[in-house]
Amino acid sequence: MHAKSLQPLRRGLPLRDRIHERLRAAIISGELSPGSPVIEAELATRLGASRTPVREALRRLEAEGLLEPRGLRGSVVRELKSDEVECVFEIREALESLAARRAARTMRDADLRKLEQHVDGMRGCVDDANEMERYDTAFHDTILAVANGDRLKRMLTDLREELIAYRFLSLSDPDRRRATVAEHDEIVAALRAHDEDAAASRTAQHIANARAAVLRLAAAAKAKANEAPQPAKPRDAVPATLNEVPAS
Repeated sequence: MHAKSLQPLRRGLPLRDRIHERLRAAIISGELSPGSPVIEAELATRLGASRTPVREALRRLEAEGLLEPRGLRGSVVRELKSDEVECVFEIREALESLAARRAARTMRDADLRKLEQHVDGMRGCVDDANEMERYDTAFHDTILAVANGDRLKRMLTDLREELIAYRFLSLSDPDRRRATVAEHDEIVAALRAHDEDAAASRTAQHIANARAAVLRLAAAAKAKANEAPQPAKPRDAVPATLNEVPAS
């Protein structure tokens, strides 16, 4: 793994969260390629941590769809399949655009101010994918709350759990992060005008652009792995640059 794939650890976070962030960055960057084994005991030794926070971080990565559990053999990095990406994003596109259409009918000034704050937050952390994801989630959650549909909220909440890995992959691209800010500005403008059609279409385009980015980045990572095969490693090996995680 190249050192550039390791994002700076955020001080003050619990150890399990710092391990989770480091591993997630390695997976999304492609330094831990699809099919790579991820073994709890080996990681704990490499990171200088006990097995409990490592285990918690791995379970979280499995829940996010980045790792695939293999029972007693540990986990492997999950491969993103294009047909699966297409399907889940098409569902999200339909639901998020419906939420935007419903929200446009009743959007209040206070709600618009919240959305603008979230977009300003994105603009201010465009170089930080983790913070971008947090503001992006808050933005769409605000629209969903205004849309005021319990069933829609349940469906989108469940779907977003499956989309976490894809969203982080999309936002790992600096160009995509900058485009996301501009697309959110356009959605806010449509909501401010109470233009249901524009709010729905701009949201649908935003999701479609994210889907295209995920497919492009996943294909690029796969091609890179195929072009530069790595020497065989022991089954439980992890990248040497996953060094110890500072205690604080």
